[in-house]
Amino acid sequence: MRTWLLATVLAALAGCDFAAGEIAADPGDDDLGPYSECVTAADCILAATSCCGCPEYAMPDVGIADGCDAVPCPDPDPSNECPPLVAACDDGVCTTACQAVACELSCPSGFAQDAGGCLTCACADAAPTVECADDADCVQVPGDCCGCARGGADTAVPAGDAEAFGESLMCPADPGDAACPEVDVCDPLLAPRCETGRCVLSDGSRDEVPVDACGRPDLPPCPEGAVCVLNVDTEASMDGLGTCQPGP
Repeated sequence: MRTWLLATVLAALAGCDFAAGEIAADPGDDDLGPYSECVTAADCILAATSCCGCPEYAMPDVGIADGCDAVPCPDPDPSNECPPLVAACDDGVCTTACQAVACELSCPSGFAQDAGGCLTCACADAAPTVECADDADCVQVPGDCCGCARGGADTAVPAGDAEAFGESLMCPADPGDAACPEVDVCDPLLAPRCETGRCVLSDGSRDEVPVDACGRPDLPPCPEGAVCVLNVDTEASMDGLGTCQPGP
């Protein structure tokens, strides 16, 4: 069974007795609030706007059967080339996160990113492309067909690349044709900034690399019993680094 839902299945939610964002709500839980979608990542599932497309966002797992099982996809299945995202629960909202990856490499320029912005166990180019000189060179744009305003994700790109980036997403001509959760998950603290020559969404509070950062020759090796894991610490990931985590 595919790990994401057919876009048309999302429409079936409209006939249920709950509204979007109320699925995991507990009236007696003040921490989660009255409209929480989830408590843990297990309450969420990855979703896409088409059966053969890559997952773009996460939604509450309400036990609806996967309507994509009978839909044929091109061979090879494009899902094999999708970024390794996982569903996560962030403050009661289902969202996507990069899959944690253990890696033993030591990379002078940090680890390489895949098409989805997740770190991979491969060294980045020794001479990375410089995208920007200051914050004014960067703009915030939807990172998928929904964007954070409609339950997806936003990203930052050089101002001159904004139009081309949008076209590369190949979204429906009518935004209403994209099946999105329609939940605003934008973080008001994030803004497009230029950090280490790259356009990123950041709150501007970055400090030095985390004390447990790893994966670069100038950083100490992980202590005995720990391994270097990518995509766990957001600040480390922005520097192309992993962090030391307890081993298996």
